[in-house]
Amino acid sequence: MLPIVSGEARTLGETRTRLATWMPRLILLAAGAYFVVMAGRWIASPGLEYDELLFVNAATGEPTNGMFVRRRILGVPVLINGYTGALKAYLYYPIFQIFGVSPQTVRWPVILASLVTLMLTYRVARFSFSRPVSAIVVLVMSVDPIFIYLSKFDYGPVVLMMILKLTALLFALRAVSTGSSRYLWGMVAACALGVFDKLNFLWFLFALATAGGMLFRTELREMWQRDRARLVRPLTMLAFIGLATLVRSIHVAAGWDKALSFTPLERFRFVTNLYASTMNGQLLYLWVTKRTLAAESLMNPILTLGVAGTVVASLRAARRAGRVERMPFQARVLLCHLLICALIALQILFTTMAYGPHHIMVLYPFQLFVAFGGVVGVAGMFGAVAGMLGTAVIAAILAASGLNVGAAYDRNFRPTAEFVPHWSPVIYQLVDFLNQHPAERITSVDWGLHNQIWALGTSRTRAVARDRWFQFRWLGDLSGQERNDLLRDFEGVRGLAITYGPGGDGFNNFGTKPNFLKWCAALGIVPKLERVFTSPAGTVIYEVYSVDGSRTSTSRRTSSLNQ
Repeated sequence: MLPIVSGEARTLGETRTRLATWMPRLILLAAGAYFVVMAGRWIASPGLEYDELLFVNAATGEPTNGMFVRRRILGVPVLINGYTGALKAYLYYPIFQIFGVSPQTVRWPVILASLVTLMLTYRVARFSFSRPVSAIVVLVMSVDPIFIYLSKFDYGPVVLMMILKLTALLFALRAVSTGSSRYLWGMVAACALGVFDKLNFLWFLFALATAGGMLFRTELREMWQRDRARLVRPLTMLAFIGLATLVRSIHVAAGWDKALSFTPLERFRFVTNLYASTMNGQLLYLWVTKRTLAAESLMNPILTLGVAGTVVASLRAARRAGRVERMPFQARVLLCHLLICALIALQILFTTMAYGPHHIMVLYPFQLFVAFGGVVGVAGMFGAVAGMLGTAVIAAILAASGLNVGAAYDRNFRPTAEFVPHWSPVIYQLVDFLNQHPAERITSVDWGLHNQIWALGTSRTRAVARDRWFQFRWLGDLSGQERNDLLRDFEGVRGLAITYGPGGDGFNNFGTKPNFLKWCAALGIVPKLERVFTSPAGTVIYEVYSVDGSRTSTSRRTSSLNQ
């Protein structure tokens, strides 16, 4: 009988091994499939938005009047604006050259790139959790509408930041877990690309360096003793990158002379509300639809419990070990995630121009690591079964919450829904009309329109399109150059002027349309409403005015303006 029992035990053991191997793979496959389906659903809705298209001019290579190429070197775009590099533009250049600019070519690449983010999340989670728990973390992340839709829109942008941040952390953890300093070069490269992509990657860089230096001193000391030069070279390079980026950030921040002003307490309340409303899905939904999200999320309560659990588990592990650096490696990795979260949050708190969900995404997905770490750590104090049960319960709650909120997003993000005008899919109808119209000039009167019209336009419409919302917003304070720019837009041409509907967009369009009409009156031009574009519900989103300046004399314009 003994051989039979032994064979049964062997078979049972092999079954468990196969299950432990294939279950995480199936979970990861399901997570990736769900994410792609939901992010790719209604791919053109909401409409391509102003900030979503910031990189398009640099990515097309057309030397026309597109916006957002702050600096070039040897004709190659380097900076999109003062704090965003052209990394994304380089990646999109071949895509746009082959397939052109469309909702599909703008959004599908970042959706597929976000699958890399999910896989990197799994790899990083494996330093703290078993394969099944790590896969479950990815599953919860894949059904979170904040991750789904901020990846789809790449608002901020955030997709490359997520990939490079997790890549840097993965290399750092591999370096301290294996004792091999060669992985530090991967960390340095990821951080260098991260700060080039966007300066606020500096938040993560400083948090990683501080948390890593505090928690992995033993491993770093051993690497120092083994080969000082191999340790010093990459860390010196990382310090140089951090210092150079800090200097650049200070220079950029000096230009924000109209930064929001808060007292310390007001700023703290603002940031905590910003974090809470981002993580529960309320803020992004409000920004896109101008409506309150009815579905309730349990993400924030669970995250709060997770933070408390991680603190308790870390204190217990530290007390048992005697010192923090003697804690088990997995416990220190979890504490590292918590410290990175805390340090990034502190930097956001003191960065007055951090105001949106795309800034809060620098914390993502560290909060998930902390939440699961707290549950596993506390529940594990009562045994392995309790730990597994606690993990299952927390995963079920978070997944159900994400699916519930995600369903509300899906219902209200379809093409027939109502959106804030600069997120409206009606932009595609407007652009199709403009691309076919023989206008000699296309002038955008209100904020954001030019970026959408130019990105989705043809070579002809791009050449004749002009952005004038800034001048029309402050019409009374026009300088000589701005006045001449507007004169050239109207002088001797039959063109079109584009504005939002009567309700406006509600964002940076304070009196631009009345100022446009006042300007035309001064020139003796009578704009004619040629076309309106409405949403499925009948709301006027855009108005197109024909502007005939071909018969306006120079003397009449000059005398009218001088008056």
